[in-house]
Amino acid sequence: MAPSFTILTVNPGSTSTKLALFENTTCIQNFEVTHKHKRGLRGDSMDAEVEVYVKQIKEFLSTNTDRKLDAVVGRGGFLNREGQRISSGVYRVCSVSNSKLRTEHDIISGVRDHAELDHASNLGIPIAARLAREYYIPAFSVDPVVADEFQPEARYSGYAPIERRNVGHVLSIRAAARKAAETVGIPFDKSSFVVAHLGGGISIAAVRCGKIIDNTMALLGEGPFTPQRSGTLPQKELIDMCFSGKFSKVELETELSKRAGLVSYLNEDSIIKIEERIEHGDETASAVIDAMVYRISKEIGAMNIALGNTSNGIVLTGGMSRSELITGKIAKRVGNLAQIILFKQNLEMEALAAGALNVLRGQEEALRYRLPSNLH
Repeated sequence: MAPSFTILTVNPGSTSTKLALFENTTCIQNFEVTHKHKRGLRGDSMDAEVEVYVKQIKEFLSTNTDRKLDAVVGRGGFLNREGQRISSGVYRVCSVSNSKLRTEHDIISGVRDHAELDHASNLGIPIAARLAREYYIPAFSVDPVVADEFQPEARYSGYAPIERRNVGHVLSIRAAARKAAETVGIPFDKSSFVVAHLGGGISIAAVRCGKIIDNTMALLGEGPFTPQRSGTLPQKELIDMCFSGKFSKVELETELSKRAGLVSYLNEDSIIKIEERIEHGDETASAVIDAMVYRISKEIGAMNIALGNTSNGIVLTGGMSRSELITGKIAKRVGNLAQIILFKQNLEMEALAAGALNVLRGQEEALRYRLPSNLH
């Protein structure tokens, strides 16, 4: 019988950090630490914030479980990838050998000091490392948001100085594709799926043999508008905004990633509340939701073509996948392309635990992240 492991998963977000205790891949307890993510955290200021989180997590664990932790795993953030491409998979953060704890300082610095973008997910690796030191256990990170395995033709942007590089909900997308492969009875490494992660951010990806070969690049990238983000915009008008004098660079990034999408049209990002408005006859709300669904469906069609029009299914996951209104409208538009597979539950926490478990059992080799040499 394979050994059993107790694994703590850590998934930081903008308003709370989700945590779960797993026995292997079975969730035995989950909880949430509420907070307000502070923007622009780096270096010592991030360390101070991590200490706040770790204190809350330790207090919860001490009063709610007597289980001994075997490993901790944190969500992967915007690791610096200057001059390199980062693979999907399980990354080692800390290891224990011969009663000594070894920390992979490069991967911590990759989000602590040199992150590509300011985002709450950057806290996942430092929190995992800090908990590893506290409990003297190994720590891992799984499928960072910047894992980039695009096929060659997907990298051409149309302007030579700019290369298309993946940014997206990699953990959720690969977890959904893996579960879809199990559902239809196809080996994950031989499957092809279009996966749409539909949440506050939207990623629509072509997943072939477990790798994301193209994607809409969720944050300040391309694709449909979302509850808070703009998605693809007309270039001329965007250039005009940049030089209007109304926004600094940071302000414009915030405008397009926090105050765009449904918020800009309806002053609301809650799908539940917007559906209530539609039920009460709000025609504007109905039209905006139809437009978002239209844009989502267009991208699903495009990613189906990226897979050679031979996908094994179209997978819908993320928070909006729980909306029957939205998933029903999407199914009407794209259901003729391939079977629709719906995962309403959050798959990210289980995927974190499964990644760590594979390494603990020796079924997978943990990867090592290397910080670009010029950043040492």
